[in-house]
Amino acid sequence: MPAVDKLLLEEALQDSPQTRSLLSVFEEDAGTLTDYTNQLLQAMQRVYGAQNEMCLATQQLSKQLLAYEKQNFALGKGDEEVISTLHYFSKVVDELNVLHTELAKQLADTMVLPIIQFREKDLTEVSTLKDLFGLASNEHDLSMAKYSRLSKKKENEKVKTEVVKEVAAARRKQHLSSLQYYCALNALQYRKHVAMMEPLLGFAHGQRRKFRCTSSLETSEIQPSESFQRGWITVSWTC
Repeated sequence: MPAVDKLLLEEALQDSPQTRSLLSVFEEDAGTLTDYTNQLLQAMQRVYGAQNEMCLATQQLSKQLLAYEKQNFALGKGDEEVISTLHYFSKVVDELNVLHTELAKQLADTMVLPIIQFREKDLTEVSTLKDLFGLASNEHDLSMAKYSRLSKKKENEKVKTEVVKEVAAARRKQHLSSLQYYCALNALQYRKHVAMMEPLLGFAHGQRRKFRCTSSLETSEIQPSESFQRGWITVSWTC
């Protein structure tokens, strides 16, 4: 089947088999997009959850480093240097925690939220209009079936007039619902491109900012003391 860009609104009134066939292609595409969006959202929520867990983990690590001096070691002589170092690294971990927290918030706002909004607004709108179009089409089919069963006898003219009005009203309702449905399906073909790119840009921007901050870490070694034979690390960064 040749590629098509949109459903033609002028063909909605005719409601031909060809139009219905093309409509089914757009409906299938919308269904596939809905399934994919749900899976993509789950993956993005997992990324956000992992980042949020990193925030909690670094927070716990910082507290645990500070808890060293509260331990009742039987052999605690010379622990002052260890305690001082752990206090220092607790502050470093706290600063890293700030970066993780900011990234988690950014992922929630710029990655997860846009895909949720796309699902709740655009995809839900298409689903709702599909249901309304189906109801309107059923009403039209029922009114046409009722009209076809009318007797051609003259005494049934009054009944026939009422049924004709019913058919016309059902036809107008179906036409209006089809126009709204076609417009939503057409719009979805354009919005899905933005919907797929926007959260990925949010993810990339957040990660880039995080790596830019962490890559500016500056390390320098100083001479270790005799009682604590380890390298010291001075850490600083600007974002």
